[in-house]
Amino acid sequence: MTPRARTVLRPTGRGVVVLLACAALWLIGDLTRVEPARQLAAGLLILLVIGGIGIAVCSRGLDVRRRVVDDAVPVGSLARVMLETARSPWIVEVPLGRAVVREHLPAELGGQGDLPLNARMPHVLRVVRRGGHELGAYTVLVRDVFGLFHLRRTVEDGLRITGLPVIGAMSPAAERVTGIAHTGALAAAPAPGVGEIGPIARPYATGDDIRRIHWRASARTGQLMTREDEPAAGHSAVVVLDTTRREGLPGQVEDALVSHAATVLESLGLNGWEVRIVDASGDEITRTQRRRGVPGPSPLGGEADAVERRASLLALAEVDFDDHEQHGIGRDHAAGHAELAIALGPDLGEPFAGLELDRFAGRATRRTAIALSPALAEEEPEIPSRARRIGPADGEDFGRAHEHHAAERAERLAAAREARPPRRSRLGTWTLVRGTSADTLDDLLTTSEEETR
Repeated sequence: MTPRARTVLRPTGRGVVVLLACAALWLIGDLTRVEPARQLAAGLLILLVIGGIGIAVCSRGLDVRRRVVDDAVPVGSLARVMLETARSPWIVEVPLGRAVVREHLPAELGGQGDLPLNARMPHVLRVVRRGGHELGAYTVLVRDVFGLFHLRRTVEDGLRITGLPVIGAMSPAAERVTGIAHTGALAAAPAPGVGEIGPIARPYATGDDIRRIHWRASARTGQLMTREDEPAAGHSAVVVLDTTRREGLPGQVEDALVSHAATVLESLGLNGWEVRIVDASGDEITRTQRRRGVPGPSPLGGEADAVERRASLLALAEVDFDDHEQHGIGRDHAAGHAELAIALGPDLGEPFAGLELDRFAGRATRRTAIALSPALAEEEPEIPSRARRIGPADGEDFGRAHEHHAAERAERLAAAREARPPRRSRLGTWTLVRGTSADTLDDLLTTSEEETR
């Protein structure tokens, strides 16, 4: 998108007062022949001229451009953003005024903030919510040294930063509980994937390799038969994300559910599963094949896995919890021949109410349902009356940033985990684990398992 800029130059309140005082004193001096009034008016006029020259000089080199270094980062992480000018601004070299760049950021990126104008302005923004967030416009604000004139140059560039779900770690114990980890002979052999070879017989055709002749089928049919390739059935899993619209559903629960879905997707991929993630209406959110870079070293397979992984995370980042019961929740499932099913949904009293989980699971023999309730009281976002000061990143480039807020939140989540440990029960044919948005998948799966022993 080509940035659109609007420039407005106007006198400040102080400038209007000085202009009116200058005109009034000059008029009084002419009418009363009082020389001091004329001299004072001339002095004020000189101030206005100097202010005008200063704002004209300061307006040179204000062609500020913004680029996003990290366009997608996990929720709670820092996204690097760069503001820079095409050439060094004159106001930096000749101090005839004051200038800042004000970014009109949404609350999910910290809210409105100011940066001192310079040739390069690297800074970081903390992403606190999942989904795509428009950065909004940014404005270059310039005042002359006397504060008489105000120049405002606003640019809209349409840039955005996406908050991705956070991928956690699943321990081997958690993978065994859900059936993700293969055991026995299945674990010793490479997991078959879609498109692998399985022998069937077809009539021999000129040019077929003689080593692939199916001798038993040839003897049985009386003509030469060749072994043909057949796609083998791969290990498939379905992850159900309960996106039913519910009143009062906190954002922390939504983000935790989607992050758990991303963690499950990652673990399934590493263990050789083909995975489908569907929402409450049965619509497919994303689909991944077994990892091409697993089990052996495969640079091309690893790159393909990385592309597929990023596409899945971007799809999960845009998930909305707005499916309505009247639109057929849980009726369109298309679970196929899934061998493993995992359901994730909010717990606001009755988990997965109105959702026919068995229809999603198909023939899956391992079924795990995880329901989350809010761990912390939902906080109203603070909207400061004035723009905050955005601290530039440490060092010449970006460097490190302070993690004080993240540390405080981690302490509160740890306290919530201790106060309300996960509980395990049954929901029909499903193993139901109920916890809070503060719990990790290991907390939900392994801790609850230990409590039932």
